[in-house]
Amino acid sequence: MTRNFYFFLLLVGLVTGATLLPTAELLAQDEVRISRNLDRKFKRDAARLTLRLQSDEDLRYQSIQISPTKMDEMYSALVGLYTESSDMRTVMRCNIHTRPNPSIDHMLVIFDRDVEWAEPLREGRHETTSITFNDLLYDHDLIIEKHIQWDDTRDAVAIRSKKPLNMASLANEFYNLDGVQEIDLGLAKEKGNDIVATRTANAWRFEFKLSFGSLAEKGEKVHTWIYERKDNGEVTKISEGGDDIPDWMRCATTDDRILARG
Repeated sequence: MTRNFYFFLLLVGLVTGATLLPTAELLAQDEVRISRNLDRKFKRDAARLTLRLQSDEDLRYQSIQISPTKMDEMYSALVGLYTESSDMRTVMRCNIHTRPNPSIDHMLVIFDRDVEWAEPLREGRHETTSITFNDLLYDHDLIIEKHIQWDDTRDAVAIRSKKPLNMASLANEFYNLDGVQEIDLGLAKEKGNDIVATRTANAWRFEFKLSFGSLAEKGEKVHTWIYERKDNGEVTKISEGGDDIPDWMRCATTDDRILARG
């Protein structure tokens, strides 16, 4: 009897064009999905924010590995903030993410050009004869991206990690190699968009900073949003303020679900 009743409702819906039963489209209507690109950015944000919270001690003397538990907690808070708040999704259209400080996945190792272990590099191969160098690559899942001439007497190799690491600490290991003179972590010297995270008793509080204006002429202008996401998932907008956002850089107003699918 029940089966016949639902069949009757479905038949009526097909004839009249009405939707009498829930459809997959309706059930997914309010679902917010995060694009692969945005997900990658959130994971990088989480890694940087986790390291920043440890910066009361010099990162060079801390673990090379970033705590997966702490990174996951930070990532979940950022994702939860995005998926649970349409207002926050509007802010994220401004492409506000952490500045590249501290370094989590790259470094430039600068060394004496004629050092013996770099012979394969000089021959155009992305490898070395140094056991220590090669072990570091293997142990930390690193790759040599490129080998370049740095100046008249020195060369450099760009090294990238496949997963977020405390590169300041890892750099110490490369300093132990014969001939290494300098390591550039590529830290941003100019100001720009950024995210600041702080922990309260039962929530994560995030400050999103949108930077704009000519640094040379009138100085940096900043517009700021502060949101809090409690451990129970509740999202609250704490404040918004700062310099007025110019009309020419207003964030897009396309539908959230279209934006999120990317």
